[in-house]
Amino acid sequence: MDSKLSRSAPRSGRGQGAVVGWLDERFPLVQSVDAELYRRVPNYASAFYRYLGGLALIILFIEFLTGFLIGVYYVPDGAGQPAPAFTSVDYIQHTVYLGWLVRGIHFWGASVLIVVALLHMTFVFWTGGYRAPRELNWMVGVVVFLLILAFSLTGSLLPWDLNSYFARGRELSILSGASVLPGGVSEFLKNLLQGGPIIGPATLLRFYIAHVFLLPAVIAGLMYVHFRLVRRQGPAEPS
Repeated sequence: MDSKLSRSAPRSGRGQGAVVGWLDERFPLVQSVDAELYRRVPNYASAFYRYLGGLALIILFIEFLTGFLIGVYYVPDGAGQPAPAFTSVDYIQHTVYLGWLVRGIHFWGASVLIVVALLHMTFVFWTGGYRAPRELNWMVGVVVFLLILAFSLTGSLLPWDLNSYFARGRELSILSGASVLPGGVSEFLKNLLQGGPIIGPATLLRFYIAHVFLLPAVIAGLMYVHFRLVRRQGPAEPS
């Protein structure tokens, strides 16, 4: 590594190479990058479906980026006439420069992410990637997929228009009437998510906190564990 460093990061103290050299003395930057760029990949891992996981990660990053840009102007308040949440979304859509584009990428990217993640899980199951010793990584991936669905559920209420309001009302009513749960438990979960007996400003605030703070933190941690396990175990061989 010293020979590589001497060529790519001169000790002159000037330029980009000096910055890379300074970082590499305190963190194995060059070694970490080389380990990823020159890592040997089995021949059977060249199939197109092996890249669906990485594609899902890229789409998830785009969702985080566009969501951050939308959050700069979004106001999570469901009270008042008219509601600031709906007004801020309308402002993003029609007034903010390229706001319609960023919001469109975020909206349609959520649907594409679900499809890509589902295809990734399907091909992992088809190739036997759920078997030992990868069963833990399979379970982590299933939880990540459920969190992606939760992202879509919580984010779809944030525009605070009639469509999102009544759609979430129907979905929460399905939860309260779920036959697999005792009546008291399902009703408790419904009121917990709604923040009360009806959908209102408290519901919007809870969905906003989950969508912007809770779910990203949890999914980021699980994605780190997921990719660490992939690096350690390697891609699953065809069954």
